[in-house]
Amino acid sequence: MHELIELENYATENHIPIARQKTVEYMISHFKKYKYNSFFEIGTAIGYTTLIMAKVFPKARIVTIEHDLERAVIAKENFKDFEVENNIQFIIDDATLFQTDEMFDLIFIDAAKKKNQFFLDKFARNLNQGGTIIVDNMNLTDLWIKINVKKREKYNQINKEFKEYITSLKEFDVSIYDDIGDGIAVLIKK
Repeated sequence: MHELIELENYATENHIPIARQKTVEYMISHFKKYKYNSFFEIGTAIGYTTLIMAKVFPKARIVTIEHDLERAVIAKENFKDFEVENNIQFIIDDATLFQTDEMFDLIFIDAAKKKNQFFLDKFARNLNQGGTIIVDNMNLTDLWIKINVKKREKYNQINKEFKEYITSLKEFDVSIYDDIGDGIAVLIKK
């Protein structure tokens, strides 16, 4: 795969969640606006977001983590195809167990939705002052296609509680944008 559209089509055809174009555009704009130098993604999937960030910001320190081995193999191949494999530190591991002391300007959480709060709490300590955490899929639109009503209600409740939780945090300026991609939460560390 050598074109982004091919990656997008592959993701759609294989039901692999990737960030929507508007979400990635927002991230790029935010990264430029704040003159950030480092990016950490939790939930690489097939590498879509990471490879775009590596292409647009070749001098940035970019780290991404994925636990699904099948997706990791595809991501690795995509990084190579797009000639960004040397710009990315790719970790194949379970993010719930992964530990790092590295600090980042922008952390993008795009992993298991029911673990958003866990990942936010875990990796907030790795965020530089003035840095941003962006959480994807606040609307969970794509998820509704694949799940039954009972699960939908459960995820709605988890998401509602997560939104209440993040808006109560004092150490962040929090904004939720329902109209960007599938909805994003933007938390800027005060």
